[in-house]
Amino acid sequence: MLDLHQHGVVVRRATPPKSSFVPFMAMADLHLYRSGSRLFGPADALAFRCSPDDAWIDVLDDHGDAFHLRGEIIGGQLRERGPLALRSLEAGEVLTFHSIADADRLAARAPGAIAFGRTTALRLSRTGVDVDGQCIAIADIAKLDEGGPDGSLRLFDAYGHMLWSVHTLSLFSADLFVVLMRTMIEAQQYGLTHKNRPPEVLTRAADADEAGGVTGREDGES
Repeated sequence: MLDLHQHGVVVRRATPPKSSFVPFMAMADLHLYRSGSRLFGPADALAFRCSPDDAWIDVLDDHGDAFHLRGEIIGGQLRERGPLALRSLEAGEVLTFHSIADADRLAARAPGAIAFGRTTALRLSRTGVDVDGQCIAIADIAKLDEGGPDGSLRLFDAYGHMLWSVHTLSLFSADLFVVLMRTMIEAQQYGLTHKNRPPEVLTRAADADEAGGVTGREDGES
């Protein structure tokens, strides 16, 4: 059972009886996915964890208003972890995101599954993205396109050449990744500093929370 609070979620376990509080700030990985054997359509489940060593906690449709809860968790991560992540990037730190293979994303999954297959690490810094040995400099990225016709998230250079892509449902914490990438691309293109940059992370978090669309992300593959 999950109870929503202002700054996180209380997880109540029946066997053995135990309750624990998971702050939005501590949620390192969020994964939207489709439960059961459906291959396409909107994601109807979400799982979160604080580190790769932790067990996943699922938010399924048997948790009351699960659609609302999933939206609140995604919005909470953006609001509370987003600004900290941005400051970490500006300080020269490297943030790690994780993705799974498309085959694992499309595999039939029983409700409440705790494993999503082998993960690949994406390392994001203020200078660029490093994924699977491919280094893409922020200076070379002109545009991030979210929600392509096949459900992908894509990076393009100034000439319209695609530099890298990943299916949005294959990338953990995809909303946070998009916000950070767009903020850094904008800073690179317009020479913005921390002091005069618009609060993009907070603005996008509020927009996503109000729209509720983050939990209904479609898989556009055919």
